[in-house]
Amino acid sequence: MNSISALLRRASNYLCQELLRRVEIRYRLIGAFILLSLLPIIISGCISYVKSIAAIKENAEIFSKEVVRQVSRNIQLRMQQIETESNLLVLSGRVQGALGKAANASATEQSEARQDLARMLLDHYGSVDFINQKYLLDHEGRILDTQAFAQLTTGVTTLVGLAERAHEHTYWGSYDNGVGQQNLGMVRAIYDKSSNTKIGNLVLVVRPEYFSTIFNDVASGSGTAIYVFDSRNNKIIVVPNNGSSPNAGATPAPDLIDDIARHGASGEASRCIPMAGKGGGRYLAAYANIPGTSWFVVSMIPERNLTAEAQAVRNQIVLVGISGFLLSIFLAYFISNSISAPLRDLVRRMHDTGEDAGAVEDGVQDGQGTVGGLDELARLAHRFERMRTAIRQKIQKINEINASLEQTVVDRTAELVTRERESRTLIENSPDTITRYDRELRRTYANPAFCSSAGCDLATALGKRPSELPGGPNALVYEKRIGDVIATGKSTQFELRWAAKDGQEYCTHIRITPEIDRSGRITSVLAVGRDLSDRMAFEATIWKQANFDALTGLPNRQLFQDRLSQEATRVRRSEKRMALMLIDLDRFKEVNDSLGHDTGDILLIEAGRRITSCVRDLDTVARLGGDEFTVILPDLDDIEAVETTVKRINRKLTEPFKLGADEVYISASIGVTVFPDDTAELDALFKNADQAMYAAKNAGRNRFSYFTPDMQLEAQTRLRLTSDLRAALSRNQFQVLYQPVVDLATGRIRKAEALIRWLHPERGMINPLDFIALAEDTGLIIPIGDWVFRQAVQQVRQWREQYDPSFQISVNMSPVQVRQDSGMGARWHEYLNREGMPGQSVVVEITEGLLLQAESNIDEKLLDFRLAGIGISIDDFGTGYSSLAYLKRFDIDYLKIDRSFVQNLSVDENNQVLCEAMVVLAHKLGIQVIAEGVETVEQRDFLKAMGCDFAQGFVYSRPIPADRFAPLVWPLIAEGAADAQRRS
Repeated sequence: MNSISALLRRASNYLCQELLRRVEIRYRLIGAFILLSLLPIIISGCISYVKSIAAIKENAEIFSKEVVRQVSRNIQLRMQQIETESNLLVLSGRVQGALGKAANASATEQSEARQDLARMLLDHYGSVDFINQKYLLDHEGRILDTQAFAQLTTGVTTLVGLAERAHEHTYWGSYDNGVGQQNLGMVRAIYDKSSNTKIGNLVLVVRPEYFSTIFNDVASGSGTAIYVFDSRNNKIIVVPNNGSSPNAGATPAPDLIDDIARHGASGEASRCIPMAGKGGGRYLAAYANIPGTSWFVVSMIPERNLTAEAQAVRNQIVLVGISGFLLSIFLAYFISNSISAPLRDLVRRMHDTGEDAGAVEDGVQDGQGTVGGLDELARLAHRFERMRTAIRQKIQKINEINASLEQTVVDRTAELVTRERESRTLIENSPDTITRYDRELRRTYANPAFCSSAGCDLATALGKRPSELPGGPNALVYEKRIGDVIATGKSTQFELRWAAKDGQEYCTHIRITPEIDRSGRITSVLAVGRDLSDRMAFEATIWKQANFDALTGLPNRQLFQDRLSQEATRVRRSEKRMALMLIDLDRFKEVNDSLGHDTGDILLIEAGRRITSCVRDLDTVARLGGDEFTVILPDLDDIEAVETTVKRINRKLTEPFKLGADEVYISASIGVTVFPDDTAELDALFKNADQAMYAAKNAGRNRFSYFTPDMQLEAQTRLRLTSDLRAALSRNQFQVLYQPVVDLATGRIRKAEALIRWLHPERGMINPLDFIALAEDTGLIIPIGDWVFRQAVQQVRQWREQYDPSFQISVNMSPVQVRQDSGMGARWHEYLNREGMPGQSVVVEITEGLLLQAESNIDEKLLDFRLAGIGISIDDFGTGYSSLAYLKRFDIDYLKIDRSFVQNLSVDENNQVLCEAMVVLAHKLGIQVIAEGVETVEQRDFLKAMGCDFAQGFVYSRPIPADRFAPLVWPLIAEGAADAQRRS
């Protein structure tokens, strides 16, 4: 190995040093230029050809994937449309009831039920042209129509069997109709809404042409084949109408079938692969699974169509390479000549320069011997070596001269260093001002720092007294201090404020030291001053930041407290009065949330400016934080002036705020208290203003309220009630009452609503309206809500075991529970499992406004209840903001019409129309309706006539304890069951 390396090195040296060095540079440059010109063209051409093929295939792969994904999504959307229509049919109460009769009623009723089912099926799908066949099957797979138990085709029977084995609510499949054509079918399982048991199937046979039209909306290249393939039977089931794809019923290429089977089992439902076609050609195939089915959308592009463009690119590259070769020859000649000509001229000039420098000729002549056989660079190196020798001789002579001069420079430098050391002492303290004064108090020296701070040059500064320069009221104090040091001989230091010529005030710490000669006499003093202006400015900034609001520039809470204390002291001395206002901006949070915090800051600045413009100069306006401002009105002779100021502030704040492109309107709630009329304690004074402000806000906002003793009593009562509420749960002071919910169709009591009551040991029964808000504010609503849920579950378990196995209890759920308790759904589900109770035994009631609160993650939390089987009811429907989309999206079980619509139902036609519209809307969405607050027989009868499902109210019973509920309800249920048995 070593011998080979040595041989290669010798060959390389011979080529470079011997052979190529004998060729002139211009010819070597011509060859190198041509080689370097063609090499990138060739390499880039090959790379471009390879990359173009790869890029075309990559783009085709991306396009194919996007096409099959788009077709898959469009087919899925059409499938979902058919599923949605089928849901409306199978979830309707009419279909549910007819299926039940067709399965269990008498022969006559079964015949009527089958006729009714046939009519409903025809009404729902009669006008749908893409539905070939439609069947309603009972739980045994028999057809329910006018001809009892007609026979299904073999393909439909197979499809229903596959759906049964799949255990899915909706199943899509395909089958051969016996004549070589593929039919598409959907099987929708029908479950009884009350018992959640399967009672039948809806079978729809869909025309493949319904999905074929989707391909018309998809852009595909020439020669591209696209179709839908069923991996269950390896058949093509849907093809476009353009004739470029295989026929329906055909079998795709085996490579494609194997790849889908292999990767579909592993969960990879979308791929793009190269493969061999049935005819032997190569194709680029892409496929995507239609979710929830065994169908795949397949796109196939011949590879020969992809590489045609790359062949054209290759031909263009060859043409460019030939053109570049011819052009490089022409350019190489001119460039090489332009480089070699200056080199030849440089060789000649170096030869002449060497002779002028006295270089000794070595006997080798230009153009003869070895030198004449070398190229231009070799001859140039030879000339340079001759000149270097001559220069070395010259440098040796110069060094001898420099050695003699060096000692002279050293001696003179030592003398200059000594003098420079004396002056350095005076300028080392340049950041401080350094001056010297004689016994006549005249300045004999000043450093640059002093001249800069005084705004003068050195000549102006010297010979002046401090009173002359820089002058000012404190200059005489400075001169007196200098005189004292000269008289006593003791150093001193002090702080001095003085004004410069630009008018800026400086603060300087000055230290004066006496200078004594050899005889002990004080001849002068040295004054060193340090500028303290930056420190003073920093301290002022810190004070401002500590006492003023950074956003509005108003006094902050700390300065507000200080000024309030000062004004209170003045009021006590002057025996006048002082008013304190607490201002809270109404709806400021809406502005902050909708327009952003930066816009909210602009509004706060403008609000502070408007409030300030409404008060006197001696009054104090402060911002405490957020959207709260305070105003101190001292030295009041007349209380009416306070009301005038408050009204002026309210009027100013209701004027529009121009915030960029937006115009915003707000208002203010203002609380007013008077010192010392309301209280002589400052802490209590602020609390009084806060209570008065909340009274104004609770009264409707955009107003002001004076503090009254009743407000303090109310606040104390609320505080005591909150304290008692914290101990109520541990002391078993809560009680759950139950109000019956009656089935209007049968008159039977099938449900109950659990309602909490607080049995206070001193105040007696406390209405939930008085303590639920407190529980929500303190977070106690979460443990209280859990306790009510557990009580309801235990009670419904007892009543189900003893009286009615399908009995159901509803529990109210606060919005605070949903927002703050993320584990509530899982915790309640776990408790149901521990008690051995199904989720259908409990219904949670929420308000409709909760569905609109995106920040509550209501989707996830309601899904937890739905997975547990717990029913969901919308309470007080119609009284707040609602959205029909949310009713459909969240799979609601019950709507509870608010009592405000029911109270005047018999006399108010508008309430009648609204209630009837709510019932029809709910039934169309498959939701049952419960009417609250039914107090008269007329109301009950009207609700029953309009089709309302359930009702509750005082006409049946008030909320009562559990021990009184059972004797009231179940005798009625027993009587109703006996009547039903006699009628049957």
